[in-house]
Amino acid sequence: MTTVRIVVVFIIGILLVFFALRNTMAVDSIDVFGKSYLKVPLAIIMLYAFVFGLLTAGFFWLVNEIKLRLELKKQKKENEALLSELTALRNLPLDIESNKE
Repeated sequence: MTTVRIVVVFIIGILLVFFALRNTMAVDSIDVFGKSYLKVPLAIIMLYAFVFGLLTAGFFWLVNEIKLRLELKKQKKENEALLSELTALRNLPLDIESNKE
């Protein structure tokens, strides 16, 4: 899975570089959060958009990873409790006289 992920990121990076080289013209003006920038190359805008997308996806991945790790910790704790209960039940003495009725 890691190899597939590396190949996909590499292909996306190559496509981004190719697309950036094809779009070297400058944009007249761009407004970002109320601030205006003049004569910015389109490749730079695309690069910032790509990095922002990676950061956003990374944030959501991190939140999901934390949630999954907490759930795993909870499941491990529950598993240990059930295992100790099972061990306690296995070690109970058998009461043969109550079964003879």
